[in-house]
Amino acid sequence: MIDTSPAVPTVPAPTAPAPTVTPQVEPHTKASVSEREAAAMAEWAREDVAKGKLTPEQAAKIFDDLGTPIDQRVTPAETRSDEQKLLDAHFPPMARGWLAAAGFDRGLGNSVVNQIEKVTQHTQHMTPNELEDYGYREFAKLEKIYGSTLDDRLREAGRMVHELDAKQPGLKNLLSGHGIGDNALIASMLIQQSQRFWARRKGR
Repeated sequence: MIDTSPAVPTVPAPTAPAPTVTPQVEPHTKASVSEREAAAMAEWAREDVAKGKLTPEQAAKIFDDLGTPIDQRVTPAETRSDEQKLLDAHFPPMARGWLAAAGFDRGLGNSVVNQIEKVTQHTQHMTPNELEDYGYREFAKLEKIYGSTLDDRLREAGRMVHELDAKQPGLKNLLSGHGIGDNALIASMLIQQSQRFWARRKGR
C-alpha cells in the first residue's frame, strides 16, 4: 500500500558553530605602543632622569602614559660627568621613544645617540654649502657599501622614519638638521634597523 500521508520534512541536525579564531595581537598601552616598547621607553626615561635630560615630573607623565607599574618608576642617581651633561643637552629626550619604537636595543640605541652627538659637534659650524658637500661625501660612502640596492634600502628606512614620526613628531626634523640624516653611519644603522622593523611587523 502506498503511503499518501503528508511527508514530514527532514530537519537537518544543528551544525556546531565554527570556532572563533582570535588573532594574537601584542598588548598595547595607553600610549599606543606595545608592552615591550613601553618597557624599553620606561627604562630610557629612568636613565634620562639620571642624566638630567628629564625632570622627575616629566618622567612621571611618561610613566603614566605608558602605564608603568609604580615599583618600576624608581630612577637611578645622577652619574654623569660634566662633559656628558653637555653632550646630552643636544639630544632630545623623546628620541629615546623613537629608538624604542623602532626596536633598537639599549646598546644600538646608545650607539645612535652617541653618533648623533658626534655629527652635531662636527657639523654645527658648517655653512649651508659645506653641509651640502658633507651630504654628497656621506652618500658616496653609502653607495660603496650598498651599491645598486641603496635606493630601495633608503626607501624602506624612510618608511620606518615616517611611521615613527607620525606617532611622535620630531624625528624627521632631527634627522634633517646638522647633516644628521646624511651621516653614512647613522643612515646605515637606520637601514639595518628598518629591515628588522619590517620583518617584525610581518611576523605579527
